Amino acid sequence: MKSSSRFSALAAVLLAGAVSACTTIRELPTEPADFELSKEQAEEREYSRKLLEAFLKNDASGFIALLSPEMKEEFGKDKFELSRKVITETLGEPVSFSYVTALEHIAITPYIWKVRFVLKNKEDKEYYSEALFRVLAGHDTKGEVVIVGFNFL
Repeated sequence: MKSSSRFSALAAVLLAGAVSACTTIRELPTEPADFELSKEQAEEREYSRKLLEAFLKNDASGFIALLSPEMKEEFGKDKFELSRKVITETLGEPVSFSYVTALEHIAITPYIWKVRFVLKNKEDKEYYSEALFRVLAGHDTKGEVVIVGFNFL
């Protein structure tokens, strides 16, 4: 009986210590699931996909055709070729991509894609890297999809 009373006393001390050492931690809200895309946003996402595919295929005219009129003036074939050259020299040749998410925003929706690249050294050893590609898309006053910006992150 003596050992069980010692055990009870030890349990009481440990329990009391655990209770007195407790602190209240305010719980953070859970991370919400990706929001549902509306019909318009689904169209924008498809345009952003086409833009990325044109970049990966080195299709300057297809890429530029998807841009807003203002972007077309600013980003011509020369800038496309230069941008693609810098990206491929730095990260390598694009080999695959996948959709990540759309970020919730009031007027323009950022669509985020993950792009995988392969870079080969002189001995043909392959090195892989990834980058995010962001496309800013929305609808104009006529209801047409417009791409107003893009960049690798």
